Amino acid sequence: MISIIYLILAITFYFLIYVKSKDKLHPLGIGVLLWFLACSLSSYDVFFDSNLQVHLSTETHICMLLAGFFYSIPFIFSKKRNKELFITQRIYFSSTYILVFNLLLCLTIIAFFIRFRTEISNPALFTKEAMGDLKSTIPDALPGLHYIELLTPYLAILAYLEMRMSLHIRRKRYILLVAYIFYSIITAILYKVSRGELLIFVLGYLYIFFSCNLKQKNFNKIIILSVFIAIFIFVGITRISDESRVSTQFGSGTLNTIFSQFYTYIAMNFQNLNSIVSSTTEPTYIWGSLKFFLRPFFSNEYDMNELGLLDDSVLFFNAKTFLYYFYNDLGIAGVILYPLIIGLILQAFYNAYCKDIKYLAMLAPLMKAIVFMFFGNYFFGELVLLTPYFIVFLFISMMQTKNESTSKNTN
Repeated sequence: MISIIYLILAITFYFLIYVKSKDKLHPLGIGVLLWFLACSLSSYDVFFDSNLQVHLSTETHICMLLAGFFYSIPFIFSKKRNKELFITQRIYFSSTYILVFNLLLCLTIIAFFIRFRTEISNPALFTKEAMGDLKSTIPDALPGLHYIELLTPYLAILAYLEMRMSLHIRRKRYILLVAYIFYSIITAILYKVSRGELLIFVLGYLYIFFSCNLKQKNFNKIIILSVFIAIFIFVGITRISDESRVSTQFGSGTLNTIFSQFYTYIAMNFQNLNSIVSSTTEPTYIWGSLKFFLRPFFSNEYDMNELGLLDDSVLFFNAKTFLYYFYNDLGIAGVILYPLIIGLILQAFYNAYCKDIKYLAMLAPLMKAIVFMFFGNYFFGELVLLTPYFIVFLFISMMQTKNESTSKNTN
C-alpha cells in the first residue's frame, strides 16, 4: 500500500510542478518524481528480500515523505518557462571567459597525463588482471591536482552549452570544444572507469539537449543520444562485480541479475537510512551535513570519528540516500530543513533561468545530484562535490546574454 502511495505522490507532485511552470524539465519536478519512484520501488513488498532487508520503519517512511515534500514545495515560487528564450537569446562568451576556460581545459588534460602517465597505453577498462575490481588498477588522484581533474565533465558541459548557445563561434573553436567533449568521455570510460564522472556529463548534456529541443524532432540527434546511453549501459554492466550480483529473489540469468542489481542499488540505500533512523544515536548537529566546510579544519576529528557520525551499511551496499547525514545531525528537523534549502536554491536558479538562458549552465551540472538523491548527497556532501559548482557559477558571471535579433540589427 505504501508503495502505491509513493507512486501517486510522484505523479501528483510532478504534475503540479508542470502545471505551475509549464516545464516538463523543471529540476524540482525531475527530482521529486525520481525520489518518490525510488521510495516506491524500495517499499514494494513483492521485491522484498528477507535475507538482506528489513521492513522500513514508520519513522523512516515519514522522513522519506517529508524530504520529498519539502524539497519540492518551493515550486510555488516558480516562474513559467519561456520557450521563446531559446529563439531570441544567445550567449556571448567573453574573451575573459574563453581565456579562463582554455586555461582550465589545459590544466585538466595536464593533470590527467600526470596521473595516468604510466597507463596511457594500458587503459583500466581493458586490464585483465583485475576484471573483478577495475578501480584497483587506477592510480590514486594526486592531492590538489584532483580538484582540477574533477572539473573535466563540468567543462565538457560548458563546452556543449557554448556550441549550442554561443552568439558567435568560430569553426576552430567549435572543433576544440567537440574534441574536449570526446576527451572527457573517453578518459572517463577507458582510464578512470568512472560512472560518476560520465553521469555528470551525460545527464548535463541531456538536460541541455532536451531543454533546447522540446518542440523539435531530429533523428540524427536521437542517434547521438542513443549512443551515449548505450555507452553508459555498457560501462555499467561491465562494472557489475561478482559480489553485487544479488539475485536471490529474482532467480538466475543475465536479465534477473541486472534487475537485481538495479533494485538492490536503490532499495539498500533506504535500508541504510532505516538503520540510522532506528538507532539511538545522539544528534551530531552540523558535523555530517556541513562536512564539506568543516573537514579541512577538523580533519583529525573526522578521521578518528570523534564526532559521533554513523556509517551504517548493509553488506557492501554503503550508499545512504541524501538524507542520511541530515538525519544524523538533526533528526526529523534535518530531513525537513536541508531538502527545503536545496529546493529553494534550485528554484532560485530555475527562476533566473526563466529570464536568462545562461543559467542553464548552472542547472545542467546539478542534474546528477538531482537524479540520484536516492543514492547520496551530491549537492554538498563533500568539498570536492561543491567546488565545481562554484567554478561553474564563476563562468556564468563571465557570460553575457544578448537578444539575437538585437545583435543582428547592430552588426
